Amino acid sequence: MASMMRALSRRGLLKLFLALPFVKVLESFLASLLRPAGAGEAPLKVAKVSELGQPWSSVGFTYRIKVKTRDVYKRDVVTEESVPGLVIRLPDELAQKMGGGAKTKFYVVDLHCTHERCVAAYIADRSEMRAVANVDAKNPMVYCPCHRSVFDVAQEGKAVKGPAKQPLWKFNFDVKGDDIIVTGLDPKASVWEAGRPGGLTVEYPVRPGEPGL
Repeated sequence: MASMMRALSRRGLLKLFLALPFVKVLESFLASLLRPAGAGEAPLKVAKVSELGQPWSSVGFTYRIKVKTRDVYKRDVVTEESVPGLVIRLPDELAQKMGGGAKTKFYVVDLHCTHERCVAAYIADRSEMRAVANVDAKNPMVYCPCHRSVFDVAQEGKAVKGPAKQPLWKFNFDVKGDDIIVTGLDPKASVWEAGRPGGLTVEYPVRPGEPGL
């Protein structure tokens, strides 16, 4: 009888052990479904301080977040998206102007354009910036190819050209040792209402809501 009970216990433990991966997957799935719009994933290590030694050097990453979109029928749709992010190492003199400290050396930004949420590009080459946007930049900029908005990294992502009016959305982050850890994203980035179709212009040749050039 005792040996039978031990065999049953061993089988029970084996079944429990085999079920653990499924439980973890189910737990992760349910947690994802229950996260409200604007809620991001757990703190995420996105870059190393040691790999960003040069001013204006950068490291890209993606960050999962729930986004609430209002469609053209005024219906709210919540989806989970991978947000394109970028960590940029700022020059020491600029970091000092912003108060100094480990965090002021870095600018961690969502690369979605704040105009129509197209994915923008970080352009470090001044001649390239002049060619694509007709801007004589003193430092690297972020450029949106959809409607040609330009954002100045040295001014915390301020919109300096194009239809975009709001600065780029920023990530919340911490610096712990050699790790740069994203802990969240500007809530404005998680609620989106699609633009209305508009007329074409020479400078901005794509209608709001269209995918771009």
